[in-house]
Amino acid sequence: MSGDPPRGADWVVEVAWTGHRCIAYVHPGGRVRLLSGADNSMTAAYPELAEPLLRRSPPGGMVLDGTLVARGEEHAVRPRLLKRRSARYRPTEATIRRIPVDFQVADLLWLDGRSTVELPYADRRALLDGLGLASPPVWTTSPLPATELETMLAIAEQKGADGLHARHLRGRYHPGARSRFWVRVPVKRTRQVLVGGWTPADPRRPETVAALLLGGLVDGDLHYVGRVGVSVEQRRQLAAQLTPREPAASPFAGPVPPDAARHAVWAEPELAGLVEFTGWIGGARMRRPLWRGLLAPDALRADRWARPPESAAAPPPPPPEPEPAPQPVEARRLEQHFVYNALNTIGALIRTDPGRARELLNDFADLSRAADQTGPSTLGRELAAVHEYLRLEQARFGRRLRVAVEVGPGLDAVPVTPLQVLTAVRDAVQRDIEPRPEGGVLTVTALPTAAGCEVRVTGGAGRPYALVLPH
Repeated sequence: MSGDPPRGADWVVEVAWTGHRCIAYVHPGGRVRLLSGADNSMTAAYPELAEPLLRRSPPGGMVLDGTLVARGEEHAVRPRLLKRRSARYRPTEATIRRIPVDFQVADLLWLDGRSTVELPYADRRALLDGLGLASPPVWTTSPLPATELETMLAIAEQKGADGLHARHLRGRYHPGARSRFWVRVPVKRTRQVLVGGWTPADPRRPETVAALLLGGLVDGDLHYVGRVGVSVEQRRQLAAQLTPREPAASPFAGPVPPDAARHAVWAEPELAGLVEFTGWIGGARMRRPLWRGLLAPDALRADRWARPPESAAAPPPPPPEPEPAPQPVEARRLEQHFVYNALNTIGALIRTDPGRARELLNDFADLSRAADQTGPSTLGRELAAVHEYLRLEQARFGRRLRVAVEVGPGLDAVPVTPLQVLTAVRDAVQRDIEPRPEGGVLTVTALPTAAGCEVRVTGGAGRPYALVLPH
């Protein structure tokens, strides 16, 4: 159920990624069943989940409650990507590789022959953590104390998630029923929009205003993001300021839904305003928009325009069965296993070292913002993101990860593609440090050269990564 944000030490919160509710049954005989929230079978659609579930199940079986998400969901809402998998009854190996799906496990209903639904959530969670579900494609979620609610809401907003799940530590599981001990907390976003038209209160009087047709800027084009009702007082103000479009053509780059376009009066997209909403429907329409008023031109901010995660300008789906093409460096973002590991590390430190946990949570939020950056960056900003990433990994690896960084003077302003250096550092950690029991030393150097600047990354075991940047 949805409700007000919980407060107090008896609550924990976690990000609610967009996906499909899933109940996983692992039977003692070695059979796995995946059912949706409506009890529809999804077993054949996600065959890659069977082996990791069976490997971690005790002899008496288990029942897990969680969400199926498209991998990478923590970077952007991807309902269409997940739909391509769920629409296939029996996916091929190529499809599974191209569109990987993770099962995020949030609760435990049955374990080794015994029901756990009557146990408090804190006890169920302890049993769930003991199963060791900590690698793709099956993960446990990463709840944090409700004292970190504001930070978690900020992370959810940055990542495009619609809300948080809040659970009471003493709450029992209520199958098929709403519970006041399990609350969904919506993320309230505020974004700038342009008014591209309106629907009249009376179609016979097109000058009247009932609802505004809103657009968000995507690469310079105006894309329809929804409509919002306005108060009687606001209607009079807006009717006096809106300029009907001549000729009467839509200013939106893509299609407008028929119910919104039927009686629409198109306007020159000159008026900007603020809208509060809780998320995106289908990746392109605002959920529960609320008009917050007009904005003066000098109050506009380039980074606050509404940008639908999946605009009408999105490219068409790929052909059904091609092999996955290598992903360019600049398109890669924080991987889901890193996000889970980071949040789990922070959650563990909250009990033993809350001060350091808060510092790492701030590092994680800053790193998330850096990963979502578009456009050109600088070496100084890139190295700041590298430091935040390495602090999070050092908290997890401990003495196994040692770091040596050397940066020459006057290089902070050197232009660089976002995440280019961070990707090389992450690859070195995963390739050269993580597989070795003794760990290793990660070295990052950025030194001036005659041509400009050379950045080198090495984990001590693999081939060094070298990048030459013109000054």
